[in-house]
Amino acid sequence: MDKISIAKKIVHYRKQKGMTQEVLAEMTGLNVRTVQRIEAGEVDPRLYTLKSIADALQVNLEELLPEPTQHELNQLAVLHITPIGFFLFPVIGNVLLPFIFWMMKREEINGINKHGKDILNGQLTYSILMSFLFGIQIVLALTAIFLPGDPMLIKLLMNFPVLIVVGMVLAVLVFGIFPAINAIKVYNGKEPWKYPLKINFFK
Repeated sequence: MDKISIAKKIVHYRKQKGMTQEVLAEMTGLNVRTVQRIEAGEVDPRLYTLKSIADALQVNLEELLPEPTQHELNQLAVLHITPIGFFLFPVIGNVLLPFIFWMMKREEINGINKHGKDILNGQLTYSILMSFLFGIQIVLALTAIFLPGDPMLIKLLMNFPVLIVVGMVLAVLVFGIFPAINAIKVYNGKEPWKYPLKINFFK
């Protein structure tokens, strides 16, 4: 990360709050010398250190971070494409792969927490929804075995192929196309689309 850019932002917000280096050190659990070295641009602070400083200064972590480098954008693009793991391991692959990648890189990549949380919240929500729809299909199939002549069931079963096709289209969209588009956008330095209608499991 750009140590000088981070240092200038920390100094700016600290002075804006009327806070001394000693007070900032006390609030973050760092020693004064470490704060001085960070503000002088002599050290490259880890993300968890920046997070504690941001909390003490009452600003969002993103306010202290420099613009991502192209290498970081490449890594974020890889993160965004990981939900295609659904097609290797249905239901869990689209959540497991981005989670593993996020955990491995969370201290290295600028902005990864924001991207990772949005991806995981969206993919978890859609996995739960897809599992629910799949459960309905299983119930319909089992019911057809035990109540083969039920008129209402026959009507539902006539729509069964439609449900399967709709499920496949949704799976390709939310586990393939949407992540691919976001990966391309992030790679090119643009903001990714937010996952719609998601539950915020990770905040």
